[in-house]
Amino acid sequence: MRYPLKEQIKLIAWAFGIAASLSMLFSAFVPGYIHESPELLGMWSGIYGHKNELGYMMAWSAGVFLHLALSGHRYRWLMWALCGISVCLIILSRSTTSLTILLAMVLLLPFYRSLKRTNYKLQVIMITSTLMLMIIFSILLLNNIETVVGTSGKDLTFNGRSDLWELVISKILERPWLGYGFSGFWTSNAASKLRATYDWASNAHNGFLEIFLELGFLGFLTFAAGFVRFFVMALTRIISVAKKPEDYWPMQILIIILIVNFSEARLLTPSWNWLMYVTTSLSLTLEYQRNHKNILVN
Repeated sequence: MRYPLKEQIKLIAWAFGIAASLSMLFSAFVPGYIHESPELLGMWSGIYGHKNELGYMMAWSAGVFLHLALSGHRYRWLMWALCGISVCLIILSRSTTSLTILLAMVLLLPFYRSLKRTNYKLQVIMITSTLMLMIIFSILLLNNIETVVGTSGKDLTFNGRSDLWELVISKILERPWLGYGFSGFWTSNAASKLRATYDWASNAHNGFLEIFLELGFLGFLTFAAGFVRFFVMALTRIISVAKKPEDYWPMQILIIILIVNFSEARLLTPSWNWLMYVTTSLSLTLEYQRNHKNILVN
């Protein structure tokens, strides 16, 4: 309510700068901040305790500092240095999802700039072409999924997640409209078979399936309406408002949330992803209302 989006990004940068520096320092010089178990041997966990958590947070960190560095921040050298540290920590954590997030953010920046410089008709053509390319890329990816997944060191079940998703979908179909209630499934008797088969599963390991499971189709439809509204506001900001790379940050947030919640359930839960989604959505709404009010006054 009090801080505009630009000031929020600076506050977030302070937090991530401290977190990245401490993660690098503690993992490099203090025992116990690198995984020692056989399946995760040598993977850095930083101050977060797990390599995936470190990877996710450093993906956010790299994105923030990348945008600040490109926006002409007066301490640009420091922004680039912290961005570099964040990228190094992602690599050292060996988090595949985090590397995917980082790659997506970097590749989308030139697209945003091109979108800003074109007129309305070209914007429609560019967005349509991008969607078509994404569909074609997805088809090619599915046709060569064994090669791609094998290269990343994963298997086709995504470490057992796809098998879990099949059971979760069957449970969703048992209560399709309203689900099992918020945080009501994994502590219920209905989850006993899943817990017995997958003792590591405390959630659906997919944010969108988790919403279906807890709140059903009606709950997911409510979430989807807000998500689409967020997307429209973020896209409008790029087309009509954006002057600096940091103005593209709301759209980058959506990209990160989509990628992260493919393999983790981080929606409607106390997590950094959900916090950023809510605060940025509110900030865009307030900004839209202020601009609309100014237009009416003028």
